[in-house]
Amino acid sequence: GSVELNNKNLTKIPFKCRNVSGDFYCHNNQLTSLEGAPNTVGGSFYCTNNKLTSLKGAPNTVGGNFHCYYNKLTTLKGAPNTVGGNFYCTDNQLTSLEGAPKSVGGNFSCHDNQLTSLKGAPNTVGGGFYCYYNQLTTLEYAPNTVGGNFLCYDNPNLPYSELFKIVDNVKGDILYSS
Repeated sequence: GSVELNNKNLTKIPFKCRNVSGDFYCHNNQLTSLEGAPNTVGGSFYCTNNKLTSLKGAPNTVGGNFHCYYNKLTTLKGAPNTVGGNFYCTDNQLTSLEGAPKSVGGNFSCHDNQLTSLKGAPNTVGGGFYCYYNQLTTLEYAPNTVGGNFLCYDNPNLPYSELFKIVDNVKGDILYSS
């Protein structure tokens, strides 16, 4: 089944689960660490709106979505290796994607951070890749395969010529603005 620890004003996960077959909810708390989180989650994992600065202790594998937006993340180290659904790390303080999952089955969204590079981005994204509202200067480390749209608008230092690095890797549309 699922574990629901959301909206409880927790500063830490109160027990250790090895595996959760359903979803794991620990969003809208005061968590500063994911120590105690399960190793595997069959469904989705939600740790949004906490005070996390890293993902150390996060599950290794998540079958559904992984949501860690609205935190204070400065790194993705500790993130799951694979995520079957969407991965959302938006609205944090990330300057790098190092530590991100290598494979994401759905969308990968890292918009509204402080990224200057996509180094560490997943190799494969089954859905769209959303990196708008950052400070990107290059697309050199973009995923090798993007199954949906690639949105990189509102990166004021990103030259138009960088789009030629990704055009063959994206199955959907590319949206860019300077």
